[in-house]
Amino acid sequence: MGCNLGGLLKLMTYSKNLKIQDDHPRFFLLHVLDVKDVSKASGGSDNAKIHLVLCWDGLQSGYNLKVECGISNHHKSSTPDACFFFADNLIVIDHNYDDVYIMSLHDGQTTTTQWLDDTEKKLLGLKASAAKKFKVDRVQPVMHSPSEAGFVTEKSREQYMKDVEKCLKLIKDGESYELCLTTQMRKKIGQIDYLGLYLKLREKNPAPYAAWLNFSKENLCICCSSPERFLQLDGYGILEAMPIKGTIARGLTKEEDEHLKFQLQYSEKEQSENLMIVDLLRNDLGRVCEPGSIHVPCLIDVESYATVHTMVSTIRGKKQPKMSPVDCVRAAFPGGSTTGAPPKLRSMELLDAIENSSRGIYSSSIGFFSYNQTFDLNIVMRTIVIHDGEASIGGGGALVALSNPESEYEEMILKTRHGKYCP
Repeated sequence: MGCNLGGLLKLMTYSKNLKIQDDHPRFFLLHVLDVKDVSKASGGSDNAKIHLVLCWDGLQSGYNLKVECGISNHHKSSTPDACFFFADNLIVIDHNYDDVYIMSLHDGQTTTTQWLDDTEKKLLGLKASAAKKFKVDRVQPVMHSPSEAGFVTEKSREQYMKDVEKCLKLIKDGESYELCLTTQMRKKIGQIDYLGLYLKLREKNPAPYAAWLNFSKENLCICCSSPERFLQLDGYGILEAMPIKGTIARGLTKEEDEHLKFQLQYSEKEQSENLMIVDLLRNDLGRVCEPGSIHVPCLIDVESYATVHTMVSTIRGKKQPKMSPVDCVRAAFPGGSTTGAPPKLRSMELLDAIENSSRGIYSSSIGFFSYNQTFDLNIVMRTIVIHDGEASIGGGGALVALSNPESEYEEMILKTRHGKYCP
């Protein structure tokens, strides 16, 4: 999907105070996303192709927006806690059916279709090009750590492992069952081709919830290659979460690759990570869904990507009619796969005290809200954030009683290898 800067386009950024403000009882998104039910005007909710019309697209909500959900922030983010733009001109590519849609929003008194006409002419005039097939390498023989790419880690190997041990003690003491510990890595950069960086990342690490956002006024660019859906609300009122918990590297040979995939699928430790987050999200969705509608159609499935195998589950429920799309997001934000459980709020407090800085955009969400009451949001991971001349990447993993500090450090490094594509 792409957008053109039409006459009705709006851009908004937002930064929240560290503490919960009692005089701001409404979730910030309620002020920005004044969502009206225009499903009739947009062609009806049955038409999935129209779900992107009239939408706040390019929504980026930082991890610190959790303050709106009942938990204070210990660290202030250098990036905005939220960025939005209202997309009034859209080119939508449906990869499932190889269809292209041109959509435009205008007020009732405007009859001009200049942008639609010009865009159609340009698209029809494009020369047909053969689809480029990328050869996906499983795992390169040489491990590229972020430090080899010039990134400076926030914590040394020894410090990260000590933090893992702190989390394991908290779990042993009964403070939490699972804690998702993360860290940040940073690198000073000069003038680079932001879009080129994203395309390289997409080529080497293709993912279903990838995104490229460039907020030039904030000197902020996000190159995201996320494989994980946080939350979706479709035109039939069905909420769906698809948390990823459990990750292992791909093998160098077909035999090794299959062995590693089998090892992940039947790992007691990885299964426990995933099951706890499934239980958490069943609870989160249960706050806004009809009683008895929560179900898990897919439990602990293994999905394979260019560099890793991951363990994924699917949780669904039927939204209560009285609940708005924003109510649904507020009930589940931040995504449980980035926090830990249970209890979720206590887990976030513990992590804030251990982690040295704000996660910023990492662990948050990117996606869209549509005026026809649908939305789709990812979990920001496998992402390079460029802000004020600095590139940063986040990485981490879920910790349970069976976790091993050294293995957790190696998993964190595995999840940050995409940093090697940043020049």
